[in-house]
Amino acid sequence: MRILIWSVNFSIGGGMRLLHNLTKAMARQPGVEHIRLVVGSHSLSRNMNELNRVPNIDVVVHDTTIDHPDASYLLSHVDVIYYFWPHTHQYVPMDRPSLCTFHDTTFFDFVPPFTDGKQLEIHWSLSQKWLDNVTSVAVSSQHMKNRLIAHFGSRNANAFVIPHAITPIASSHSTQLSPTLASVLPREYIIYPSNTSPHKNHSNLLLALAQYKYRKQHPLVLTGYLTEQLRFPFPNFASEFSWLPTLSSIMNTNQLQIDSDVYPLGFVSDQDIPALIKNAKALIMPSLSEGGGSYPVEEALRLGTPVLCSDIPVMREHLSRHSAKIAWFDPHSPNSIVAALEELMKNYELYKTSAIQGIHDPTETWDDIAAKYVSVLRETYYRYYARRIY
Repeated sequence: MRILIWSVNFSIGGGMRLLHNLTKAMARQPGVEHIRLVVGSHSLSRNMNELNRVPNIDVVVHDTTIDHPDASYLLSHVDVIYYFWPHTHQYVPMDRPSLCTFHDTTFFDFVPPFTDGKQLEIHWSLSQKWLDNVTSVAVSSQHMKNRLIAHFGSRNANAFVIPHAITPIASSHSTQLSPTLASVLPREYIIYPSNTSPHKNHSNLLLALAQYKYRKQHPLVLTGYLTEQLRFPFPNFASEFSWLPTLSSIMNTNQLQIDSDVYPLGFVSDQDIPALIKNAKALIMPSLSEGGGSYPVEEALRLGTPVLCSDIPVMREHLSRHSAKIAWFDPHSPNSIVAALEELMKNYELYKTSAIQGIHDPTETWDDIAAKYVSVLRETYYRYYARRIY
């Protein structure tokens, strides 16, 4: 089978790591003759260079739409198209069987405050076209499948559920932070690795931190896309993202001090992430909405770091596969977040021991997940042509 993975755009962070791990594992599956991965020019060259070294993977940098004349050669000798990240992009009919992974319905389950109605309508229409026209749809959790059915109808009962919230950390990783990063970190800290999108709920987390009386002992370390912009002094805050001044205002109003209460580090390299999470007192995940779970939570539990987590359905589904004790909280309530922090710190040895004991909980591998995707791609081919491909 010859697969075209079209991913000119995708989410920075978790999406990028998923694409890298999944593509590499799919190339190892029996019957996969060739994978052509098309990515945009903004993709991190280090990840793409590593994939290019795999004999049956060809990485192509391309920034046009799939139906553009300049992209026609990319469709040659292709059996099936896999759209890795369809969100916010136009669906274009193509004469090939097609699969897309619909990662989340966050924009519909959690509409950001003051969102323009026209913008919501556009997102809805784009999503509807993808779901109604691709040959097959994959989702990463039963919760996600239920949300698709609720929003877009019973056709989505045919969506394939392929969970992929497993650790993207390599089997061999450093437990030592780079000297540069180690020099700016406090001795103990709570970490939240995430981009700053509104549904990631930094606002309630910061409000909770302001109430947490031990925040000087356990300050908050923020990593991820745009978190470094929280270092800009209020009100001298120039950002194209409307939610960042809100976060800056919360910090200013509640007198949360940079590099004392909050350490906004920005994007941290994959090499430093394992040590950063392993050395943390705990990892907190206050998100209001997720599609298939949380990579940072998975990483923390595989490294023996205690977890505080939003009590939302998808995280209950994700963490049902783990034995570690979790400090759950209502993500809509700063008071609930504070209570969870106090509970975990009061009984820290219990949570830490439980996290360490859970390190070896059974888990799938990337090859397991890739095998499921390849099976779905074969089924997608059959749905389109009514004949099997092997």
